[in-house]
Amino acid sequence: MLKVETIKKGVIAILVLGTVLVLAGWRYGTLQTNGNDSREAEAALRSLLILSDQTPGTLDKLVVKWQGDWIPNHGDPADIVAQIAEQLNIPTASKLVENGHTLYRSVRDREDLKIRLNVMERQAGQWYVVVQLESSDTGREQLIQLHKLCAEQLHSIGVQAQWNTSVQRSLQAKESVDQLMKRTEASLAGDISMQAKERYTDATTVAVSYEAPELPLIVQSGEHQVQMQMAVHENRAQQNKRITLGFPIITIEY
Repeated sequence: MLKVETIKKGVIAILVLGTVLVLAGWRYGTLQTNGNDSREAEAALRSLLILSDQTPGTLDKLVVKWQGDWIPNHGDPADIVAQIAEQLNIPTASKLVENGHTLYRSVRDREDLKIRLNVMERQAGQWYVVVQLESSDTGREQLIQLHKLCAEQLHSIGVQAQWNTSVQRSLQAKESVDQLMKRTEASLAGDISMQAKERYTDATTVAVSYEAPELPLIVQSGEHQVQMQMAVHENRAQQNKRITLGFPIITIEY
């Protein structure tokens, strides 16, 4: 289980820089899930997407991030990274050296589906792997299948990987961000039991963390668990509003 520590007791330290939502209060580690079985991973993601479909607006962005420690016990890391890239159908990873650490990186950037692979050597023989999948609504099903593949492939090579997901929707709404938050909470409350635990507000944003025991991804925050975060943000530049859901926390910009 992930133990989350906040910079300030009892609050979410959310730093808003322009259009960037940074969950600055969280020290990120691993997530507790129901296992790395690919079928469980697929079922869990589908259930979260079905829930997110109950929120207003049009799906703009879906992001799934797999990450975890890796100690290669068999084979050359470069060869294994090449196998991961091949399985994901992305370009061969480039080898870089940053701050004295070896890094393998590959990116496939298409409008409907983006894939990013980063494998960094933390110290001799110890690596950290991150695979990020991002899609629009049109690439949703393909992303789900790649998510399932990540569960299989990363587990098979010994990566201690866990995953999280964030969903972002946009809409034109005359309501204030607070009113839209209340409407969205009411929509979700018909499907799951949820209890607000932490709240942040400013002139253009409302963000809340929830206990929702039925959901599969968990972080520990103080004395309570968090399974979901939601932020409603007024984008004045584009004259619309955005609803971002994070399971268990929001890890994307808005």
